[in-house]
Amino acid sequence: MANPLVTGIFDSSAAAAHAREALLAQGICGERIAVSAMETSDGIAAEAPGESYENQAGEDGESAERARFGSAVRSALCTVSVEAGDSEPERRRIGELLAASGAREVMQAPE
Repeated sequence: MANPLVTGIFDSSAAAAHAREALLAQGICGERIAVSAMETSDGIAAEAPGESYENQAGEDGESAERARFGSAVRSALCTVSVEAGDSEPERRRIGELLAASGAREVMQAPE
């Protein structure tokens, strides 16, 4: 698994910036952190019309998880993603830091 991501979904760019600062304060290298924000505050307007990848017929569990992750990230106002490495304790620590910083959801990108 190469550079798995742990992603926190935030409701404001200020909350995402706060989370980034909290990660830095806990020794997470800034080069491992990516903050993304939508161009619009209207998540529905930001999606392409008719574009939904969840709950497709014949979809296996792994495909469904990738679709759920993609939909959550696309619909988020702001995300903070951290390259977490192969260590499960490190991924868990990053997830806990994101949650403590106000992420409404913390997810790991499917392989």
